[in-house]
Amino acid sequence: MELGHALSRWAIPLAVAAGAMTFAAAPLWAAEAHAKETHPRAAAHPNKEAHPRRNEVMSRDRNLAKQTNKDYGDLSGHYKQLQAQDANIRKQTQQDMAQNGGHLTKAEQKQLNSEESSLHKEIAADKGAPPVTKFEQDHPRRAEVLHRDNRIDGTLNADAGKLGGNYGSLKQQQQSIRQQEQADAAANGGHITKTEQQQLNSEENQLNTQIKQDYK
Repeated sequence: MELGHALSRWAIPLAVAAGAMTFAAAPLWAAEAHAKETHPRAAAHPNKEAHPRRNEVMSRDRNLAKQTNKDYGDLSGHYKQLQAQDANIRKQTQQDMAQNGGHLTKAEQKQLNSEESSLHKEIAADKGAPPVTKFEQDHPRRAEVLHRDNRIDGTLNADAGKLGGNYGSLKQQQQSIRQQEQADAAANGGHITKTEQQQLNSEENQLNTQIKQDYK
């Protein structure tokens, strides 16, 4: 009886202590579980800063691509050449990353930055009206309308993801203007009249305004 009574005296404090330990541990476990549920991608996507060299190179590449597209009609006829150089830099970046488990070494980053800087200088140097062609001499109104159309097309492509979901409709408007210009020219022996030029310019102005309004 005395032994049973002694055990019963210790059983209650031990149970209370065990309960207290369980209660103390519960909030920590719950917090961790809540964090995993609230941020399910946290474990799947490590910190973006795990690849600072890669991020820096790719960010500069995106800016170069955007600048090239925006200056589409003002690169002295070198748009395709500059675009090909940018594509080569991007390809080299991807190859370097593949060889290093997704990383870039300091030497690779330095080399890619050098190539990007050279491309940036080329874009700046080539920026300007392209040489006057025979088409421009023979069809100055068409050349002016098409030149503006090319710039609008480049702007749309560069800002594709920042137009409030309206890229498709804006692109369709741009293509309609180009088709109208071609139809007018076909109806006039390859030329467009001053009235047609004014109408097409007005539509291009409206589209430019809409692009600026939708840009986010």
